[in-house]
Parts: sequence; structure tokens; C-alpha cells
Amino acid sequence: MEDALPEETRSRSDARRNRKRLLDAATHVLRAEPATATMQSIARKAALSQATAYRHFPSVEALVAAYHEDVMTSLAEHGERSHKDGKELFEHQVTRWVKMQNVHGPVIVRFWSQRGFLERLQSADVMTTLSSQAWDRALRGVLVDLALPDVLLTVAQFLHQAMFDPREINDLMKTAGLPDEQVVRRLSDAFYGALRGWANTP
Repeated sequence: MEDALPEETRSRSDARRNRKRLLDAATHVLRAEPATATMQSIARKAALSQATAYRHFPSVEALVAAYHEDVMTSLAEHGERSHKDGKELFEHQVTRWVKMQNVHGPVIVRFWSQRGFLERLQSADVMTTLSSQAWDRALRGVLVDLALPDVLLTVAQFLHQAMFDPREINDLMKTAGLPDEQVVRRLSDAFYGALRGWANTP
């Protein structure tokens, strides 16, 4: 295969850089004006034209979806690099997830679906599938450590989705004033208790 021409390489490099600038700008704009952010305000923050912004993303919703995908891919890679397992791996991922909410939480919440988790999981929703993959090894490890059957994986996914919602994590940190480590500890212990309770209910 012939090497790419210099201008083609430069064009691809510019496209990657502009995409990253838009995603970075979205962090700031959506934190400041989550309900009223527009492609125009995001493009302005990124110091790019509206036309350039629309070449990358057809709407704010599409930009936020790409942003969410990048966040979940980063979380998945964080777990894959870890040599931990069981509850230790789960809490390693939870710690990362809680820290991510300080920066990414307001943007992720903008994308939050109105459909329930199980409905999205059954319909093979892309973001739900990506999120499930990011947490799969950690949740399976928790089941092993708690001596619970693997058949409860969907229950673990459902409870995890409900209990580790970015909105509630931010509420615990900002409104309740809990430090990150307290959020991790309390939510993790509550999650283990909820799993045991579900498993022991006839």
C-alpha cells in the first residue's frame, strides 16, 4: 500500500485534533450550561467554526454520545490494565468511576436515556453494551467473592446501574460533601448487601 500523501496525513491529523478539541470543549460548556448548550457554543469554546463542528458531529446529542463512548472506553481500558480481581477489582473500577464524575459527570448525565437499563440491554443499545463490557470482569469477580452464581450477572448489572448513577455520585460528593473514598466505600458495601439480599429473597 502506498504511503499517504503529506496533505492527507495532515488532514487526518487535523481532523483528530479538531475532534478532541470539540470533546474537550463539551466538558466545559455542558458543565456550565447543561440544558442550553448548542453546537455553536461548543464550537466557539473549541475555537472552531460551526461548519467544522458539524462536519464531526451532526448534533449536540451525537457529540455527547461520542464523548460518553470515549469515557466508557477509557474505563474499560483501566480495568483491563489491572491485575486485581474479585471485589478488589470492582472497587478499583468504582474508584476510577467516581473520580471521573468530577470531570465527566455533567456531560454523561446529558446523554442518560429515558429507557430502563434492562430494556436498553435487551435491545443491544450501543452505550449500554459498552458500559456492560467495561464492568463485566469486575462484576463477575464480585459474584465469585460473594459465592453467588454467575446466573445473577444481569441482576448485578441492574443493581450496579441503579446504584452508581453519575447523578447520585455527584449528589453524594457535592451535596452530602462525602470525599471520594467514602463514596466508593459506602456504595460498594451497599451494592454487596443488595446483591446478597436479592440472592436470598425467594
